Order: sequence, then C-alpha cells, then structure tokens
Amino acid sequence: MKRYKKAAGILAVLLAAVLCEGCMSTTMQKTGEQSTEVESENSGVEKEEKPEINEIHLRDKDTLYESDDDTSVVTMYLTVSRGNSSENTDHSWSEINSYSVYDYKEMGVERYQVAGLLQVGDENGPEAGEVGYGEKVPNATVQIRGQTSSRYAQKKLSYDLLKGIPELLSLRTQFVHLYVKDETEGENKGFSDYGLYTQVEQLNKTGMKAHGLDFNGQLYKVNYFEFYRYEDVIKKEDEAGYDQKAFEERLEIKGSSDHRKLIRMLEAVNDYSKPVSTVLEQYFDKENLTYWMAFQILTGNVDTQSRNTYLYSPLNSNTWYFICWDNDGAFMRSEYARRQFSDQGSWVSGVSNYWGNVLFQRCLQSETFRKELNEAILDLKTYLSEDRLRTMIGRYQAVVKPYAY
Repeated sequence: MKRYKKAAGILAVLLAAVLCEGCMSTTMQKTGEQSTEVESENSGVEKEEKPEINEIHLRDKDTLYESDDDTSVVTMYLTVSRGNSSENTDHSWSEINSYSVYDYKEMGVERYQVAGLLQVGDENGPEAGEVGYGEKVPNATVQIRGQTSSRYAQKKLSYDLLKGIPELLSLRTQFVHLYVKDETEGENKGFSDYGLYTQVEQLNKTGMKAHGLDFNGQLYKVNYFEFYRYEDVIKKEDEAGYDQKAFEERLEIKGSSDHRKLIRMLEAVNDYSKPVSTVLEQYFDKENLTYWMAFQILTGNVDTQSRNTYLYSPLNSNTWYFICWDNDGAFMRSEYARRQFSDQGSWVSGVSNYWGNVLFQRCLQSETFRKELNEAILDLKTYLSEDRLRTMIGRYQAVVKPYAY
C-alpha cells in the first residue's frame, strides 16, 4: 500500500478511451493507460498495451481531498415544516425525533418525513452566497435513516483514514453545527441549537461522477445481502414478479437498474462446481476485496458481513468492487466492553464474522485468498499506527469538546 496516493485511475475515462482511441487524458497517462501505437515519423517507440477494463484496480480521485480540513465545522440552519401528504412529508418534527427505523417496521410505516429548508452560514445566521440563502421554499426532505445513533467521531476517523489507503475509496466528511427551527406545529419559534453532527457525502450518481466512477454503471447499497442467489427478489426489471421494494430490502439501487450483470455474478458465486479462484478472477478485484475486509477487521467494524457497504461495477466491466459505507461500528470494541455488551465477542472479532456470507465463506476457504488477506492486514496494520490514530483523535477532540460541554 502506498502511504500517499498519487494518480487516480478513473474507469469512466478509460471507458471513453476504449470507445475513442487516442482521446487520452493526463490522468490516464499517469497511470499507464496509454493503449495504442500511433503511426508517425517517430513510430518505433514501444507503447504499453492497453489494460483490459476488467483488470483495472479501483482508485479514488485524490484531488477531491486536496483542500480538506478535517477540523473544519460548517454551520447549518434547518427550518422544518409540513409538506405534501402525497409525498409523505406531512409530519411533525416531534414524530421524526420520536421514532427509529425499527419503530417504522413495527408500525408498518415506510418512513416519516418533513419538508426542510437547509441554509449554510456562520454562527450569526445564513450567509449570502451560500446554499439556501434568501430562500423561503423547502429545498430538502428530512427523515431518519439507519438503526442506531451515529458516533460521529469514529465515523469521521474512518473516512479520513480511508483517504490514505489507495486500494479503497473514501467519501468526503465534515463536522456540522446544526440549528433547527420547527414550524411543523404552526408555532413561531426561533432556531434551537442541536449540537454537533457529521455530514457524509452521498454515493449516488452525482457522487460517483465526483469520484471518477462510471455513473452509468451498477451501484448498490447493501442493506441485507449475503450473496445468495435470492431468486425470489433479485430479478431483472422486465421479469415476471419483479418487485423493486422487495429488491431494495436487499440491495438499494443507486446506479443502473440493469440487474443482469449482478445476476450472472450471483449465479457464479453460488455455483460450487466453479473454483472460487475462477469466480474471483472473473467477477472481483482481489486487491480491493482483501483490503476492504482487512480494514473492517482491524477497525472492528463488525456490522459489515451483510450490510453497510456498496457494490460497484463500471459499465462494460464484469468486475465488482466494495466501497466502504457508514463505518458506524468502527473503533467501538473498547466501548462495547465498557458497557458490557456482547455484540463484539470473540466470534465476531476476525474472519469468523464473515462466515455466514456465501462469497466471503468461499473466499476464506481458499488458502491463496487467506494469504493475500493476511498480507493486506499486515500492511494496513502498519498504516493504522497508534501514533497516527492518537494524532487524528487529538485534532477531533479539540473540535468536539466545546460542543460536548
């Protein structure tokens, strides 16, 4: 693993080059993606062969982080109001704050939402030139997502660490000081201080484009998915019995809705007549997969065996990549022990945590994969040093303490 990332390998740009040879960008030249021999008076210069798209390693767009300040705090003002009942935004702020996703399931309610006007400013109020300034009409919807309370320091630490790991993608994150004005009850109240939050960049088509990913490709947010075939719900859109809601209980669709490539991969993963080495070579990037698993194991982010990750595959590629998401359970082992929770017993502190997932189980039965996973763990263990973590945590503490006390 390189300690500092250099050039970004952008698969979307590579695809354009495949369709139009000669349209090479600077980024592609940096990563050795020159592909064709051009006849000229100076021909005779040996050119590298164009890499096959299925053999490209996933790389982030490092320019996104060049001006990052991991101690910065943005101030936001959120005005919540009742919206349109047909859009399911006609609820009160107290309802939003009273229920969790678990409560929704018990009540048979899909979600509670309110309309929101989000404005960015400073401690004196919304600021001219910033998002939402001078606006009166809601520009957002607000709802509860996730099933546990966010631990913003651990979450931010994980994403900041990921920025230094070339084999994995990160997402941009920032601390937010949030003020909320509640207009859902019809009362004229001012803004209340809601304390410190963390905002995390959403990995949708816009986010894919920002990170140099192919936004025409497949992107799924894993909600509950252990790589079984799931024939009853994982179907093509035009297939009889296709139910998008049931599909998204397993995999939330964030990119292309063409599921044929996903189905081919799942059929291969569940075909035990095929050696797992063949399946991995055809459908996955082992570098990405081993470093993804190594990062989860070393940070103790155990709630990743069936959810809390993204699956991504570029257009015209058979390869699937894992992208970290949520990181809510990372660095929590000592806290679980202190609170005498059993969630992080020895059986989840390592590779056994992934045994219920058919893909991971098949991988871990391979001596070659275990060797490569071990190498990735040892590499990342050096990077995740105590000195590095202590320094980063110290910077976060300086930001968080004034809000916490």
